[in-house]
Amino acid sequence: MMRMAHVTCLCLGLLALDPAGALDFSRARLGRSGRRTERCLRSVRNLRGGDSGELPDRKDTFKQGMDESSARRQREDWAIGLRKKEREDHMSKRRNTLNQAGNLTASAHGETEPPPGLSDLPRLVMDLKADGVFERYKAAQNIRRLLSIENPPAATTVEVGALPPLVEALKQEQSSELQFEAAWALTNIASTDFTKQVVQSGAVPSLIKLLSSSSADVREQAAWCLGNIAGDCPDLRDLVLDNGALDPILQNVQAPATISLLRNTVWSLSNLCRGKPAVRTEVATKVTPLLAQVLMQCQDDDTLIDTCWALSYITDGDNERIDILVQQKQVVPVLVGYLSHRSAQLIAPALRTLGNIVTGNDEQTQLVLDSGILPNMLNLLQHPKKALRKEACWLISNVAAGSKAQISMLLDEPRLIPEVLQHLAWGQWEVREEAAWAISNLCMSKDHVVQAVQMGAIRPLCEVLTASDPSLVLVVLNALESILQVSEDQGLDYDERIEDCEGLDKLEELQGHKNEDIYIKAVQILERYYPANDGEDDPALGGD
Repeated sequence: MMRMAHVTCLCLGLLALDPAGALDFSRARLGRSGRRTERCLRSVRNLRGGDSGELPDRKDTFKQGMDESSARRQREDWAIGLRKKEREDHMSKRRNTLNQAGNLTASAHGETEPPPGLSDLPRLVMDLKADGVFERYKAAQNIRRLLSIENPPAATTVEVGALPPLVEALKQEQSSELQFEAAWALTNIASTDFTKQVVQSGAVPSLIKLLSSSSADVREQAAWCLGNIAGDCPDLRDLVLDNGALDPILQNVQAPATISLLRNTVWSLSNLCRGKPAVRTEVATKVTPLLAQVLMQCQDDDTLIDTCWALSYITDGDNERIDILVQQKQVVPVLVGYLSHRSAQLIAPALRTLGNIVTGNDEQTQLVLDSGILPNMLNLLQHPKKALRKEACWLISNVAAGSKAQISMLLDEPRLIPEVLQHLAWGQWEVREEAAWAISNLCMSKDHVVQAVQMGAIRPLCEVLTASDPSLVLVVLNALESILQVSEDQGLDYDERIEDCEGLDKLEELQGHKNEDIYIKAVQILERYYPANDGEDDPALGGD
């Protein structure tokens, strides 16, 4: 099909001729006469349902760098690198091994004989069904010992039929030792790929009942197993909740018999709050006041880490969910205080929770700013852990999408934006990407463009135009358009600076981009701020 620059067709005529959208419009750099083609293309696409079909809709998950109301970005579930790091450092499932059982030591449970072998499993399953309580106890204990080693034989244990007698053992109220060993064995099976089989065996109701056992060890192990089940997937999380686990877990958090019990019940509670779709609002509302109390009163790092993760899951949503937390007075300042903690494992969930709050409305963002977060951000931008540097840039990008006063607070913080610009220019790509969002959002505020340019924003933004992420390229294009608009309004030379940084060459290259929205935006910028002279630059347009 011939590609002509001078198009005089009506948009409706184009749509009638090309109902399937197969027309291929020229992507040569257009002079003033070429604007008609671009406008006609836009009208046709609007008649077909708008421009949103070309890119994934980020409205619900990201703050767009377009305006204050749409600029704030919420993190897509599992999509950002810290999610991967979180899965490594904060496991959704935990296996109770002999050397990590806290106060539940091997010697305390009579483990003096040699450990059993895999070939003993069929006999042990038979012993689990014996009449004598002690014989059943020893069988449960030995199965648990087999499952407490590295690479536990969970598949074989399930295959030989151990689950039904283990679940039956949970009901033996005359022996808390037997209940404990059975719960421990089930905990370790539930930490593998056989979680659903544990559920299908009917373990959940019995485990919930054990949360009210007179034995603190049994309560702890039951909570641990339920945490593994809830951490498997949202469906099992909701199943555990629907069976009534929440209230007895909260009771154990509120009045723990031991620090080990507190750690495991808080961790289990965090798994009851995690996952997408998000946990029901009434659950989040019920657990948040107690989590806030733990956050402000507990001194145990492990418990605080899981408490902060739980709060991060609760605030990962709309403004209503964020409000559930911010209504708890003093929680935000406490979270800000943890940003300077010695442990990166505690900093990460505290920063995530605060970042989630900043994705909310201006009032919620201001609450975080008023709690003194910005002076902490420079150290986080310089932290040796890449994930924290990236998370810090993400939080800053959402502040930069806030009100003019909030953007001014960012710019007034010494060295903060220059450090973000350093990441944009030289950082590892995952950090650069978040830094690009931050600086782009900053430049969308025309009142602050001059300051951003004076700090050196133009060159690193131009470098990002070659990124592979279309949404990122689009937000940078909008930032450069804002810079050029300010330059035109104030008679500045930012257009020349962009050209000096090879930004003009990159803009022209984007006319060949496969993404239609990027192509259109690049053409718009070129025509408005770098106009050709009626085809003189392109013989194909009929110039002399």
